[in-house]
Amino acid sequence: EHKGEYRLQDYEFLAGKKTFETVHKESGVSLKLDIRKTYYSPRSSGERLRISKLVNKGENILVMFSGIGVYPLIISKHSLANEVYGVEINPDACKFAEENIKLNKIKNVKSICGDVNKVLPKLNKKFDRIIMPLPKTSLGFLDLALRFLNKNGVIHLYYFSTEDEINNVVENIKSKCKCEILNIVKAGQQSPKMYRYCIDFRVL
Repeated sequence: EHKGEYRLQDYEFLAGKKTFETVHKESGVSLKLDIRKTYYSPRSSGERLRISKLVNKGENILVMFSGIGVYPLIISKHSLANEVYGVEINPDACKFAEENIKLNKIKNVKSICGDVNKVLPKLNKKFDRIIMPLPKTSLGFLDLALRFLNKNGVIHLYYFSTEDEINNVVENIKSKCKCEILNIVKAGQQSPKMYRYCIDFRVL
């Protein structure tokens, strides 16, 4: 179970070299992290690669809740995006994100540490594509995302839902903006009947 604002897990050391820090490789990107201090799920690697393949040349992209920088780095590695901004509130995750940008020698990723509610108004920049990988509470940030999305921009919103309720989530999104649903993807499973969905939609 992931707990708290930073989505952390509890670990118990069992044996071997006593360290919780590692460098993990995903889709050609090296990711330095400490599993006690930062959120990271290797199970979402296929989904991150899927998103990166949807990015068009020259897009400016925002990743909310970007953690150690995995989404921005994967997108930079596997697309021709212009700039990729990652905003993360956990200072430990921000530290690793900066290290990972340098580790992978990436030039078009910018990591910003802070609350997206406060960062985006100060940044005063609009984006062609926004990724919202916070499935428990992402709908609460949708109005904010819509303010900083370019016309005809795309949002990838993650949300925990059952199969029976996902249409209600889609209707909730439609109530907030005029949009075209591009795809609804099962991107993981939280429990036997609860899935991590990604809803891809274009705001018209």
